Amino acid sequence: MGASRFTEVEMKKIRVGVLAVFALLAACTASLPPPETTADGLVRVPSRPEGGVYRKPDADFTGYKRLMIEPLTVEFIKGWRKQHPDVSDGEVRRIQAETTNIFLEVFAKILVEEGAFELAEVRESDVLVVVPRMLDLKIPAPETEQDAGYASSSPRAISMQMTGELRDGVNGDVMLRVIMIDSEDREKFAITAPNRIANAHEIRASMERWSQLVREAIDVAKVAKPR
Repeated sequence: MGASRFTEVEMKKIRVGVLAVFALLAACTASLPPPETTADGLVRVPSRPEGGVYRKPDADFTGYKRLMIEPLTVEFIKGWRKQHPDVSDGEVRRIQAETTNIFLEVFAKILVEEGAFELAEVRESDVLVVVPRMLDLKIPAPETEQDAGYASSSPRAISMQMTGELRDGVNGDVMLRVIMIDSEDREKFAITAPNRIANAHEIRASMERWSQLVREAIDVAKVAKPR
């Protein structure tokens, strides 16, 4: 006796089942998130949770030996000046200048003194140009006679977004972008003092974390295989 044959109804059921499987597989494939790509063509790569690292695809970082560091841009969070009307323009400039100097000191220490880079004065093929920005800076108002030296157990009062681009020294292409949002509740119930010294200390700590992220991102990029 020959092998039994599927009835027409059974064949229809099999075809429907196969189509359902293919549809499920297609749906699963379509649901996979695409690579996160910026408007200027950088692709997000794995990094520590506190940072967002975006790198130019297929970029070769092994030839970069020197850094040229542009002055830090410092922008306060919207509405900060209205909330602190007693802060003079001169004091704002002092905060910006102090923050810029702290950044240069911290970044050079981590990337040059402790890292593998040298400083450059001319843009050449082995140079990465660092373009840093501090956005949405929120700090307590500078100290007054009433609060100088006062300290309390309270949530961290400093917040900001540190972002920076590393550009090719010759053509200016953006090779790497590192973003870190440092929120004021990162260290809950830290001992804070509303004065200049405490503000500068917190800003320095944030810059150190960001600079370490940049150093790690470059180290990873140097050994990453092109896609």
